[in-house]
Amino acid sequence: MRYLTDLHHPGMLIGGVLRSDYPHARIRHIDTSRALQIPGVRAVLTWRDVPGLNRYGIVIQDQPVFCEDRVRYVGDVIAAVAADSHSSLEQALAAIQVVYEPLPVVSQPEEALRRTSVKLHPTGNLLHRRTFSRGDVKQGFAASAVVVEAVYETPRQMHTYMETEGGLCIPEPDGSLTLYAPTQHGYGDRAQLARILGWPEERIRIVSSPIGGSFGGKDELNVQPYLALLALSTGMPVKIHQSRAESVRSGLKRHPMRIWMRTGASRDGRILAHDVRIVADTGAYATLGPAVLDFAVEHATGPYVIDHVRVRGYSVHTNCGVAGEFRGFGGNQVTFALEGQMDRLADALGMDPLEVRRRN
Repeated sequence: MRYLTDLHHPGMLIGGVLRSDYPHARIRHIDTSRALQIPGVRAVLTWRDVPGLNRYGIVIQDQPVFCEDRVRYVGDVIAAVAADSHSSLEQALAAIQVVYEPLPVVSQPEEALRRTSVKLHPTGNLLHRRTFSRGDVKQGFAASAVVVEAVYETPRQMHTYMETEGGLCIPEPDGSLTLYAPTQHGYGDRAQLARILGWPEERIRIVSSPIGGSFGGKDELNVQPYLALLALSTGMPVKIHQSRAESVRSGLKRHPMRIWMRTGASRDGRILAHDVRIVADTGAYATLGPAVLDFAVEHATGPYVIDHVRVRGYSVHTNCGVAGEFRGFGGNQVTFALEGQMDRLADALGMDPLEVRRRN
């Protein structure tokens, strides 16, 4: 099997990026002078070299291509390098000097919701809120013979696709760019790159292929901005292919969620009230966090008919890795919690779990 990241082009350079050493810090100084002096290094870029919008995001453009004065997780990018060889690239990345001032770290989603927590974005740490209600849960619980309450926590999860993030960008003789990348959204990539470069979309061609796995993880841009900027800066083809370790560090994850549920039922197993609170950790930047939360809230009652429902959902920023789209899109987490709740309810009623489900 040949993947798109197996591509080579005559005379191509090897590209790579320098990522933050800290989950949260101010950038006091960036010095690339030593890196530029290393033989074989053709370009070293920072935020000052972005001609257009220094931001990207499939819906909300809040993630910096290069961080200007602050990093928010260890995957944040400080600089990009293009060199003749892997050896020169590694030397250059190691030679870039960054002076950090560490800042308080927000590592837990519940902590992010506190008014006293450090704000990771100008708008605060609450990215998105979604609620749904029907009937009166107080009335439903008052009429319930049995009430069960539990907290369910699901972890961050890697996509772990076989083909890690990468690609090849070629400057064309007519001044356009052709970018080969294993992406799920060629037209979306083109629109985002056009904003970053300050170009009309027509000057950018994206070529994808049957990719070596994604499951949502390649919905968002990853190395494409750095490929395009380095190819433009050098006037030469540039290839980037992330190692598995860098993919783990920087790639999108499944949203960790903390889901509190309280459910009441009649003695014959009919669910009368269902109260849910979901807190999703979207990490440092938005990507598709709001849509994932919306989906989780929508599925908080599953296939069951319940007269009295209250669901409150919150998607929050932390200094953890960026969480985004993943197969199931938030439904997996809340379904795990709901079905666990149904089993607990059946146990409290002394009924068969399948029978409780059948009655609802």
